[in-house]
Amino acid sequence: MIELTGPSGSGGLHARVVDAIGSRIATGEIASGSVLSTEQIEHDHEVSRSVVREVLRTLTGLGMVQPRHRIGTTVLPVAWWNLLDPRVIAWRAEGPDSLRQLSELLTLREALEPVAARRAAAGRDEETSRTLREQLDRMTTAFRDGKPHEFAAADTVFHETLLRGAHNDVLSQLVQTVLATLRVRYTGHRSFNDETAASLHRHSELVDAVSNGDQAAAEAASRTLVREARAEVLGDTEEED
Repeated sequence: MIELTGPSGSGGLHARVVDAIGSRIATGEIASGSVLSTEQIEHDHEVSRSVVREVLRTLTGLGMVQPRHRIGTTVLPVAWWNLLDPRVIAWRAEGPDSLRQLSELLTLREALEPVAARRAAAGRDEETSRTLREQLDRMTTAFRDGKPHEFAAADTVFHETLLRGAHNDVLSQLVQTVLATLRVRYTGHRSFNDETAASLHRHSELVDAVSNGDQAAAEAASRTLVREARAEVLGDTEEED
C-alpha cells in the first residue's frame, strides 16, 4: 500500500484517485445506484483508508455520491451532480453525455457572455481592452502561422478576460466553468477551418466595441460569436426552446 505524507504527496494522490473514480462515474462505468466499496478502492488504488475517506468526501461535495446509513456510499443520478464544476465537465466530456453537455454549456455561454460583453463595454476598462487586443493579436498570429493549439490558448484567455472585465462577482465565479467549456470545445480540434477567419473578424469587432464603449455592438458581437461556435461544433444553428 502506498503511504504518502505531506501536502504535495497526499494532495496529488488524493486528486488522482478522485479523478479516476469521478471519471468512471461520469462515463457510466460505475452506474447510478452502485455502492462504492471502501476496501475495493483501497485495493484498486493502493491507498490508505484516510485517503479513501477524503476522496469520498470530495465526490460527496460534487454531488456524485452520498453516504447512506447501513447501505454505504451510493452513486447518485446525474441530476444531483455539480454540473458546473470543471472536474465534472472534464469527466462527462469523455462519456456518452459529451455532446449533450457541450450543447448545454454553449447555451450557458450564450446567456453569460453577451451580458459580460455589454458590461465590459460600459466599464471601458483600459486593462480589459488592452488584454483583449493582445489576445486577439496572439490568435491572429497563431492563425497565420498555422498553430491551432496556440490559437485555442489565446482564445481561452480572451474569453476569460471578457468575463472578468464585467466586474461582476457572480459572473467571475463562473469563469472556470466557461473555460472548461472552451477546453471541451477544442478537444480534438487540431486544425483550422473555413470559419476561423470569420471568427477572428468577429473577435475584432468585439474588441473594438468594448474599447469604444459601444454596449449594444459588444453584446451583439459576443452573441454572434457563441452562436457561431455552436454551429461549428454541433451544427446547431436553430434557437433552443
